[in-house]
Amino acid sequence: MRTRTAFALVLVLAAATAAIMAAPRATLVLRNGDRIQTELIDLGGVGFTIRSGDRNETIAANEVALVDFAGGAQPQNEIARMQDGAPFIVLRNGDIVAGRLTDIGGTDPLRLTVRTNSGNEDFNSNEVARIFLAKWDGMPSAAPQSGNTTARGQGRGQGQAQGQAQGQAQGRSRPGQVQSQAISIPANQCWTNTGIYVFAGQSVSFVVSGEIQLSSDPNDLATAAGSKTGRYARNAPLPNDLAGALIGRVGNRRPFGIGDQRQALSMPEAGDLWLGINDDRCQDNSGEFRVTINDHR
Repeated sequence: MRTRTAFALVLVLAAATAAIMAAPRATLVLRNGDRIQTELIDLGGVGFTIRSGDRNETIAANEVALVDFAGGAQPQNEIARMQDGAPFIVLRNGDIVAGRLTDIGGTDPLRLTVRTNSGNEDFNSNEVARIFLAKWDGMPSAAPQSGNTTARGQGRGQGQAQGQAQGQAQGRSRPGQVQSQAISIPANQCWTNTGIYVFAGQSVSFVVSGEIQLSSDPNDLATAAGSKTGRYARNAPLPNDLAGALIGRVGNRRPFGIGDQRQALSMPEAGDLWLGINDDRCQDNSGEFRVTINDHR
């Protein structure tokens, strides 16, 4: 009996040790501008629990401005959005979720609970790039052309009204201001934020050049119109359009086809204009499209 009890105790201690060891790393930016690279463990009533060396420490929740899992510089559109002061979450696929982080649980990946206008949503830490909580001292200023994606967690009408008002107030780029600027749309990235703010009903046309490769097969090529072999990708954003075709979306709304047509398209929503590749797996793609965007107001 004593041996069995001791063995059970060893298992419990081993499990506890594994739980302690399993904690994702993150950079915490404090409101005073300080940065802490650490292992993030928990968020509770006492604040954020982090691991410093071989012991845990606590930082008050209201002292933390940013939790960064991805590293690197924050994109301009995210900095511009944070200037408005409302908290939000940035996913690694580029989606933005309007809401505040309220709880952290689990080990690695952590479970992150976000309170949005439509209720609580849970995310894994490995699908989250950054958590914006507040402004901080020394925060970089946003370039005027940076956009503000219509976010999940807002109602459609609310997001459109706020987006239009913020776009006018911040002087974001419109397509008519960048007619001579070609934007690179890499094939190995499913969606690229152009940084251009459009309004619902605005007429926009696209002039596209370039060719991309959709897999390791050198013959698996696509122009803006889509696969040169006529193949489709079942799990692509637009499965009934050719694989590899140029597509678009406004904010996080439903994608639409662009292809190689020169006819102006009416924008379905107000928000940031994203361009993408109609493929179900972009990581193994190569090449890029060059897209010039024109306004037809």
